[in-house]
Amino acid sequence: MQREVQLLCAAVLALGLTIAPHPLDVAERVSGPSQEQLLDAASDERNWILQAHAYEGNRFLRNSSLTTRSVARLRRAWTYRIDDNTPIESSGLEWSGTIYVTSGHNNVYAVDALTGVERWHFVYHGTVFAFAVNRGVAIKDGVLFMGTTDGHVLALRATDGHVLWNVVGVLDPKNTFFSMAPLVYHNAVIIGAANGDWGGRGYVVAFDAATGKRLWIWFTVPAPGEFGNSSWSGDSWKRGGAAAWGGLTLDPRHAMLYVDTGNPEPDYLGSVRRGANLYSDSMIALDISGASPRIRWYNQFIAHDTHDWDIAMPAVLVRGSTGGTSRDLAIAGDKSGTLRIVDRTSGRTLHDTAVSVQRGHDLEPSARGTFSCPNTWGGVQFNGGSYLPQTNAFYVPSTNMCGIWIADKHATYVPGQYYLGGVPPPWTGKVSGSVTAVDVSTGAILWQHRFAQPANGGVLATDGGVVFSGDFDGYLNAFDARTGRIVWRDRTSSTIDAPPIAYRRDGRQFVVVASGFPNPHIGWYSGCWLTAYVLDTP
Repeated sequence: MQREVQLLCAAVLALGLTIAPHPLDVAERVSGPSQEQLLDAASDERNWILQAHAYEGNRFLRNSSLTTRSVARLRRAWTYRIDDNTPIESSGLEWSGTIYVTSGHNNVYAVDALTGVERWHFVYHGTVFAFAVNRGVAIKDGVLFMGTTDGHVLALRATDGHVLWNVVGVLDPKNTFFSMAPLVYHNAVIIGAANGDWGGRGYVVAFDAATGKRLWIWFTVPAPGEFGNSSWSGDSWKRGGAAAWGGLTLDPRHAMLYVDTGNPEPDYLGSVRRGANLYSDSMIALDISGASPRIRWYNQFIAHDTHDWDIAMPAVLVRGSTGGTSRDLAIAGDKSGTLRIVDRTSGRTLHDTAVSVQRGHDLEPSARGTFSCPNTWGGVQFNGGSYLPQTNAFYVPSTNMCGIWIADKHATYVPGQYYLGGVPPPWTGKVSGSVTAVDVSTGAILWQHRFAQPANGGVLATDGGVVFSGDFDGYLNAFDARTGRIVWRDRTSSTIDAPPIAYRRDGRQFVVVASGFPNPHIGWYSGCWLTAYVLDTP
């Protein structure tokens, strides 16, 4: 039956149609995770049911048996081959003994969490608008939700991958697609548009979880009559970018959605969009308690960006000590190589710390080319970092990569093509990466471990003082959170560009990481894999 459903989907998508949404039957709802379980996900040691373990976005494991001593007993439990030759940027979810992970072509794999044996495999037969990338699914009440590279949003039955509904989710499939994992909250499936390099206008959109019907949409670039529109010269706001592509986090106590946005467009040609270009390169606190979202506050980290320095990392919401005071904080990094600690009540920046090599930040691209660091592929990327309460420190990977920035004299929008106003900056000089520990109280760097390759693999921190992060050489590394010393490592089969997850099965602690980044110029590639480790008992 599963194969017939996939063939039907392929035929429908080939005709450019949409599978009509319908309400989910009671029989189609298998147990959990419920909304209550999602709200309590941070305290759930058995499962990993949100992409960053909690709505607040902090990949932190409480009551963990993974300590700086015990981590030496981690051994490889199983591996699973993902049959898709694309970058694997999905960390995966684990619920009730099954791991759900996606590949770049929107394929979904359900794998037994104890053994690594495949339970089912959903093949998506759509198209790829820009490039093959998919950063995962959301799960609630036995249903998986996913955005796709051709702008669809799908609901799949978690027990077998059966398609429950499939809708076109983007406003204009000629310049917009989805790459992030959705966030499901009560009856809403929330996802941000990826269109910051193709002449789109960014937005966050919510769909009804039962039917796929659109509930609301909020644009990241204000229209005429809205506050901030005057920060765009002429009608440049119409193709202003400010995509919300990296991921979303939520404070469920206050129904506050935190949206980090990307670059304005055209990317490298600022002369055609004079002004600050709100709300590009910003963190926005969005109240979603009503029928439509309302801005509570915003903080534009980079005004009038001409280097494609997106705030790619979703905000991490924590209670931390800074300046001698305990505060609600939002922490995020950007592709300029800066980590920012923000007061979550006011939106004011408390500390900003350079975690990547920075050069020529004030030099705009030119026809002859200007040298700046980091490159648009450098700095802090979408996977971000984690906060550890025991050290009051934030741990984040970043990449050092410089480039030559070349701007055109004009930019013309052509549907389906890049709208850059210049040339994507070629790499120049040596490329490297690091994992950095930042003191949240002061913004000072506590330690920094350097790699000879980029570092985009995100972080998983445990209250036992261990910080996990993967690297482009394929190693999953475990650091002592206080010293930065590597206390354990193991080499997987490929570059790691996804954060690890953790869960308990049969009383045993597992850590799983996805790997695979088929780029002949960088990293180490031998297929795409899930690799599971288990903590041996003493």
